[in-house]
Amino acid sequence: MIIREFIFSYLDTIGLACGLIGTLLIVFYIRKDPKEWVENEEGQKPGEKWYALLIKRPRWLHLGVVLIVLGFLLSFLDSLLN
Repeated sequence: MIIREFIFSYLDTIGLACGLIGTLLIVFYIRKDPKEWVENEEGQKPGEKWYALLIKRPRWLHLGVVLIVLGFLLSFLDSLLN
C-alpha cells in the first residue's frame, strides 16, 4: 500500500524522468552517416551536402520512443487523477 501511494504521488515526476531518458537515448544513438550524402537536391545551396541518418543501435532507439510515450501517458494520467 505504501509503494502504491508513493507511485501515485510522484506519477508526474516519474513520467517526466521517462521522457527525459527516452529523449537522451534517441539523441545519443542517432548520428549522421558521413558515407551517404546527397548533393544538388532542390533547395540546397551550391556545395552543400545533406547527410543520411545512421542509427547506431535500433533497439535503444525503440526503447527511447517507448519511454517518451510512457512518460507522456504517466503525466497525462497524473493530470486526470488530480
